Amino acid sequence: MSIANKSSHRFPRLVLQKQDPLGYKQIEMRTLKVGIWINILMGICGWIGYYFASSFALALDGSLCTISAVSFIIALYITRERDVTSDEYPFGIYSLENVYAMLQGILLITITVFSIFESIANIIGYVRNGPGTLESLKLAPLLIYTVGMVFVCAGVWLYYRRQLQKTAGESPILKSETVAAYVDTFVTVGTGIALILMAIVPKDSPFAFLNYIGDSIIVIGISLFLLPPPIRVVTHSFFSLIGRTTQNVTLRNRTESVIKATLDPSFKLVKVLLFHVGSSYEVDVSITPQNDAQMNLSKFRETRIALEIELKKLYPNLVLQIFLL
Repeated sequence: MSIANKSSHRFPRLVLQKQDPLGYKQIEMRTLKVGIWINILMGICGWIGYYFASSFALALDGSLCTISAVSFIIALYITRERDVTSDEYPFGIYSLENVYAMLQGILLITITVFSIFESIANIIGYVRNGPGTLESLKLAPLLIYTVGMVFVCAGVWLYYRRQLQKTAGESPILKSETVAAYVDTFVTVGTGIALILMAIVPKDSPFAFLNYIGDSIIVIGISLFLLPPPIRVVTHSFFSLIGRTTQNVTLRNRTESVIKATLDPSFKLVKVLLFHVGSSYEVDVSITPQNDAQMNLSKFRETRIALEIELKKLYPNLVLQIFLL
């Protein structure tokens, strides 16, 4: 009991307090089920708002929500199956989490870039042909949509962030969905407020063009601002999939400290490699006997058990491999 308390005291930022793999999984599945229905509702509202308010920005908002709803269904399946082991996948299929996060990030980037080009096309069309078939923004629908969706989006983002914190921020799926909710919140808030301001511009004002292409200008600005988060998700997932070791120096050092403190004195630590695959961590430990003549197999087994116990306090989903050199 004293050893456990010491570990919790020395490494408070790495221990998932009162958390175990089963509870970790239940948090994700519960969050995803709630997210499916929330995003379906928000997607429908976005497209209804687009129809009544004549704003392409609301269509973008609805598209992001629809993507999230579909991706949640896929994520729910991955969460349920990722830790199921078999002869083909003895350590589970945690890498699917990175595949999912990467594909969703790519999809968000694609939708955002498409929206930028679509908005540019609208602006060019207005410059060349005037208002033409473009409809002006409708104030009343914009006001109703903005007030309602700002509270909903902010609440959803805070809910996802809180659920992510319950997993100590280590769930790639919840991390990806929190980023998506963050993106959607900013799109809704920024777009709604700006569009209302543009919709009240008088028809005879020099800025009357904002009634027709104001939403396109806003979409371009917000899209450029929101591109970095999904790009970071894609980058992190890609490097995890190709087997790069964890680049978090603090995490590596603390893991190595745990191993050194637990390792039997008859062994010498040679190298530690730490990999983050989905919500699973793989720790590869290379050790060598201090004295080959005194090599003790039972002592090696005891050391492995002790290392696994201590490291699981840091990583609930742990793959531990020990190499004797």
